[in-house]
Amino acid sequence: MVAHPPTDTNLTILRQLGVEEAVHYDMAGLPDDLDALTAIRARYSDFGLRWTVAESGPPIDRIVMSKSGWQAQTERYKKTLGHLGRLGVEVVAYNFMPQVSTDAMVVRTAMDRQTRGNALTSGFRLADVTDRTLPHDEVAIPRESMWDNLERFLNDVIPAAEAAGVQMALHPDDPPLPEMCGLQRIVGSVEDFDRVLEISKSPANSMTMCFGCFAEAGHDIPSLIRRWAARIGFVHVRDIRGRWDDFIETFPDDGQTDMFAAFEALYDIGYAGPLRSDHAPLMAGDDVENDGYAITGHVFAMGYLRGLAESVSKARSNG
Repeated sequence: MVAHPPTDTNLTILRQLGVEEAVHYDMAGLPDDLDALTAIRARYSDFGLRWTVAESGPPIDRIVMSKSGWQAQTERYKKTLGHLGRLGVEVVAYNFMPQVSTDAMVVRTAMDRQTRGNALTSGFRLADVTDRTLPHDEVAIPRESMWDNLERFLNDVIPAAEAAGVQMALHPDDPPLPEMCGLQRIVGSVEDFDRVLEISKSPANSMTMCFGCFAEAGHDIPSLIRRWAARIGFVHVRDIRGRWDDFIETFPDDGQTDMFAAFEALYDIGYAGPLRSDHAPLMAGDDVENDGYAITGHVFAMGYLRGLAESVSKARSNG
């Protein structure tokens, strides 16, 4: 589970929920200094938590767009992977969207849409994206050039990840648009992920199975879980209502995905990796610094997901 931000209260709640492993989520990017990374691990250890997932990993803005300095950034990335492996981190979740905002072009057009019980949630409506100009100081590059950059990146870092005992888990573009504001977004479709996983067949080259992103694209989540099976390194559980050009995020039990069937698929493939709730609606009484990460919604989601997992496990065992 993720505590974002990792305040004393949030980390205490994680332990009270029975969480044993923590996801450290920092869109600003991880430091490459071993002492700074050790301090992050100590922060979680102080609350009885083991740090096992780093999200979103070290900075890659220059790597994605092949800007000046991408080589040095790649070397820092490889160095950081070595440190993370030494500290017991098992998964680095990352995305390959142009890194032009605090959340790397995860785009929402509203943060105050209403869902069940008037809880506030985020939404995206393509028609509401009125400014589609190229972001300041960005230079658009062709789609295949971005693919070249991703292939080069994976060829550079996967051997370092293997040596460190770390899985790289690529997250889908959110929402799965092929282009936004003049910049290409290359990892949004099933075919895109098939291509990514063919670049390197190493177990260290894996994916983040984000239910919400693939639901935005209209896909059947259980089928995709079975399709990629052993290549799934991390799971985000999130749900929506709508489709990629007009959707809102929901509580995990209130969207369009068959969550029980999805957890059956995870059970059937023998998935034993990390899984977390993602983007919870803002509930009454919550004060949130980071949209989608108020603790009450995640407490509900954690209980719901645990109930699903236990129900599936017992149903399969008795069946």
